[in-house]
Amino acid sequence: MSAPRCFGTRWEVKKPMIDGGQSHIYTVKDLTGEYTEELVLKRLKNIKRIDRFEREIKTLKKLNHKGIAPVLDYSLSDPPFFVTQFYSGGSLSDIAPQPTLKALDLFIAICNAVAYAHEQGVFHRDLKPDNIVLDHNGEPVIIDFGLCYFEEDDKRLTATMEQVGSRFYMAPELEAGRTDRVTDKIDSYAIGKILYYLLTNTNLVREDFRGEKDLIKLTKDEQTKYVSDRILDFTVVKDPRARKSVAELEERARNVRRLIFEHYYPGIEGSLCRFCGEGHYVINKKYTITLNEPGVHHSVHFEVFYCDKCGNIQWFGTPNR
Repeated sequence: MSAPRCFGTRWEVKKPMIDGGQSHIYTVKDLTGEYTEELVLKRLKNIKRIDRFEREIKTLKKLNHKGIAPVLDYSLSDPPFFVTQFYSGGSLSDIAPQPTLKALDLFIAICNAVAYAHEQGVFHRDLKPDNIVLDHNGEPVIIDFGLCYFEEDDKRLTATMEQVGSRFYMAPELEAGRTDRVTDKIDSYAIGKILYYLLTNTNLVREDFRGEKDLIKLTKDEQTKYVSDRILDFTVVKDPRARKSVAELEERARNVRRLIFEHYYPGIEGSLCRFCGEGHYVINKKYTITLNEPGVHHSVHFEVFYCDKCGNIQWFGTPNR
């Protein structure tokens, strides 16, 4: 079916984009002149899905966050459509892999937007790299709330046994179409896998981020051990009770970023230089200082690291060695 030249009296179609699963998508021009930039219009394909489409519009109108795509205009008449911003930076699928600090920055911004949605009682249910786009400043923006779930609403728009979300990013408790176990922890699971994807450009199968799939092996960055130990261990896990909330994951990611960039203890070679921020520490020597006094015998162990770029030297105690 060819696209109409105009939706209503306002939105002139410029060109079709890649279709979404349930919608035709076009770039459009605002004939009223209120918006001068190119925008995106999403048109429902199957009128039988109108309830889900209306829910997505309702959700986006409810949420007001820079990291969530807004609804600028909509109509539920035939054909149902809504208009949103056009994001020219592509999706996360187009930019992976990213350096560790950049991946953490993106992850923190995504967490902030998702945590805000959770505060409003909205669970996305379909978070994945393709559903997070980048604005002109490279900041992430979440799109496609078509499968979202309202915490206060028991109405289910998914048929029994219908799989919800991407198979790589779907929480285990939602497999086989289960809709009686929807909590905020389904989004916690997905964004942990998104962080893994940002670092590796690899879709993580199940919860297998150790062993051969370990971040250190795939990224060649020793500091990603912090990501595995302090973030992934609390998100990409089978039991939802063991997952942290998205707000808690955001705070953990901020702490990991500080550890890596500002106050990282380089207990292993390869950590980022805390002085120049560009080189990496290489171990130089290990020392032991022993105090022998009458009735006192005490030893303190030290390791000396130097930066392979700027030559900065750091001494670190290792009291338990």
